Amino acid sequence: MELEHRLMNVLAVLFGASFLNAQAYTVSQTGTFAQKTTTGPPQAKTVLLLRNAQGDKPVILFQTRLRVNTDGSPLSYHPQDPLGKDKALNNICNAIAVRRIGDKRNLCLIKTEFKVAIDVFERFRDTNYQKIPDGFQITWTNVLATVKDQGKDVPCVFTAGPFKGYFGSLTALQNGLTTNKGECGINDQVNPLAVPALVLAGGDNVLKQFGAKVGDLLFAFDPKTGRFSAAIIGDTGPEDNLGEGSVFLNMQLLDMTVPPTNKADTFKLSIEDTQVLVAIMPASRAFQQVKPYTNDNIGARVRQWQKEAGFGTPEQFIEFMKSFAPRLK
Repeated sequence: MELEHRLMNVLAVLFGASFLNAQAYTVSQTGTFAQKTTTGPPQAKTVLLLRNAQGDKPVILFQTRLRVNTDGSPLSYHPQDPLGKDKALNNICNAIAVRRIGDKRNLCLIKTEFKVAIDVFERFRDTNYQKIPDGFQITWTNVLATVKDQGKDVPCVFTAGPFKGYFGSLTALQNGLTTNKGECGINDQVNPLAVPALVLAGGDNVLKQFGAKVGDLLFAFDPKTGRFSAAIIGDTGPEDNLGEGSVFLNMQLLDMTVPPTNKADTFKLSIEDTQVLVAIMPASRAFQQVKPYTNDNIGARVRQWQKEAGFGTPEQFIEFMKSFAPRLK
């Protein structure tokens, strides 16, 4: 009994030291994500850069609503279903930008011009992607996979298998395969239906200034559902939005298990009624890196990072995040 008592005391001391170490974080820098939005005023979100005493485990902390992202899934976009009514998980305007020659505005993002953008895409599609309608330009290669046809780069469309007819879709973070990439590079993408991932806002913003990069690890907590998830920065996105989660990440936070089958189902996964706490671990891209990326190996990496930072359990890390939440807005 005496030995057991001593062991319990030792464990208590070790646990207490670990927890105290975890609480040694202080605010190193404060910034604001205030990019203009396409649908309203700037988000004006506070972002904190936290540092521990050793300075070796920084954390970028913020809270945001999480839109949902499908890029990387072979089910994202379909040439014959540009609006995502019955085949595609998303509408084609989330994969392309349509502009009039001499005008920088993306028609896809202008409510009164959306139908024009869809019509321009359909006319482009109907030429087998050989000719963009006169007076317009279409940007698509950052989201849709490419293949050569008649000497030109055109969108890659699956010709066989379960995704026949769909566009190949890309992610900024890839699995680094050298063989067996599959048609349209399908196996090299970080599948948003199977991997918890966050989309890093594009352009020059406070997250990037604080060190966040594609491939960094992160941890997200939804205070409404009480659910949490480890994740990875898997892609880049619009400049105007601080938060966008993969289908799998949002499903994890919402405790949902049935994946969407069309755009309407997909957009229901956007978390708009609460502020999700997100903690990015900058410079963690190479931390115990394992490829291809999976839910399991990302989760294991985040847990090990948290332990090395002094957090014995995910719940301790959540309490740490919540302790700084009053400083966010």
